[in-house]
Amino acid sequence: MKKWIALCLCGLMAASLAGCGDSSNLGTAQLGEYKGVSVLVQSTEVTDEEVEEEIQKNLDDNPDFVEVDRPAEEGDTVNIDYKGTQDGVEFAGGTGEDTDLVLGSGDFIDGFEDGLIGAVKGETRELDLTFPEDYHEEALAGQAVVFEVTVNAVKEEQAAVLDDAFVQRVSDFDTVEEYREDIRSELQSDKEKTAESQKEQSVFNTVLSEAQVSLNSAAVSARYNEEIANYESQAKMLGGSLSSLAQQYGTDEGGFKEMVMASVRAQLEEEVVIDTIARQEGLILTDEDRQEYAENNGSDVDTLVGIYGQETFDQMVERSKVLKFLADNAVEEQLPEETEAAETETEETAAETTEAAQ
Repeated sequence: MKKWIALCLCGLMAASLAGCGDSSNLGTAQLGEYKGVSVLVQSTEVTDEEVEEEIQKNLDDNPDFVEVDRPAEEGDTVNIDYKGTQDGVEFAGGTGEDTDLVLGSGDFIDGFEDGLIGAVKGETRELDLTFPEDYHEEALAGQAVVFEVTVNAVKEEQAAVLDDAFVQRVSDFDTVEEYREDIRSELQSDKEKTAESQKEQSVFNTVLSEAQVSLNSAAVSARYNEEIANYESQAKMLGGSLSSLAQQYGTDEGGFKEMVMASVRAQLEEEVVIDTIARQEGLILTDEDRQEYAENNGSDVDTLVGIYGQETFDQMVERSKVLKFLADNAVEEQLPEETEAAETETEETAAETTEAAQ
């Protein structure tokens, strides 16, 4: 299932990037009722428990580093000044000041971090080291050098505590109360966006399932050939063939082509339904629609047009506009709390299973 989904997504993206011309030429659709569709919506209420869970996550992600008066141990952070020399001459990139280094991180060459184990604040050590043979700077590869290192501080990682000092360290707020309210506001916004997106997709899935779509066989063949050509090109770049690529999806070349055809037909059916609704409702794209879409995706129109091309970008905006239209004209039914809790648990379990499989 995982590989099937991956193929479908890749196929749809490749098709979108390729462009496909006027979608009204792809086929025809006989629609069922697409206004007034019933849709179950989840509550967007943010609980106190969710706020505290998010705060705890932020605490875990932003531990305190407290200066300690003891010799440095692996896992500690040392603040250092260092100077590297080769035959008594400083070399480029070998000098630093007020640098934090986690001992055991492997950020510096072999021997550097180990050489600071046991050092205390104010101590200076000379480390006789050799750069690895495959070091990216050819002039230093395999060369013996000396680092003079002064330890300015030894710091130990400790669990962060929720107080005003922590809030000021990780955010633009001054107090815990302000920080907690901002967390709640962000969670609320995220829930509302997720709920709206789920609502739009749910309504569209219902409309799509009740539509009778007749695809233009020539359009299907053209899109399919484009997809196969794209996959063949990708496989060739990786030094393989379509057959070897198919094996990565757990199938043979014939099965792979069937999967590509299925994903192509599914996307084309969606395009025909979207285009039909847009034409029947007179949903004409405006510059405001394009601008809003770009902003909602954290970009701007020129950037997205440069990536996808005007035609495909407009198709993306049209899809967004149609799905919003369908959602705005749907009839909401609140999901019962016990059902919502069960669905949430099921989604979490599925996510954990998928992660384990990866």
